[in-house]
Amino acid sequence: MFKKILVPIDGSPASLRALDMAIEFAMKDGSKLSLIHVVNPPSVCKKPAIIEELKAAGNSVLDMAASKCDSFGISVKKVLRVAEENRTSTAYEIFREAVDGNYDCVIIGSRGYSGGMGILMGSVSISAALSLPCTTIIVR
Repeated sequence: MFKKILVPIDGSPASLRALDMAIEFAMKDGSKLSLIHVVNPPSVCKKPAIIEELKAAGNSVLDMAASKCDSFGISVKKVLRVAEENRTSTAYEIFREAVDGNYDCVIIGSRGYSGGMGILMGSVSISAALSLPCTTIIVR
């Protein structure tokens, strides 16, 4: 069904459920999986050492998810991006990878905020889904 699937991973239960769904597609259809983690440093954390720590934590999340895929015999591509303050966002970095990598599906977890809370908090999954030029599956 899908040839190339991108799965944003942040370590949350919702992102891991999205990964489970992507693994199912890969096992059933032979889809190629890529995992992306976006580091989004708070504006108060501009020190390179702190950004490097955040990147190391992001790589750990990617390694954990890749290990899960590997246990099913699925190899994955891992992508780590850093959102730049006032220039990019997590949703934009996901969009950019999806377009640049020519993915035909993005499977993304949602933390479940809806209604007013989702609008106030901002939703990466909704922002991504509205802008992505490919099929987007939001997993709760």
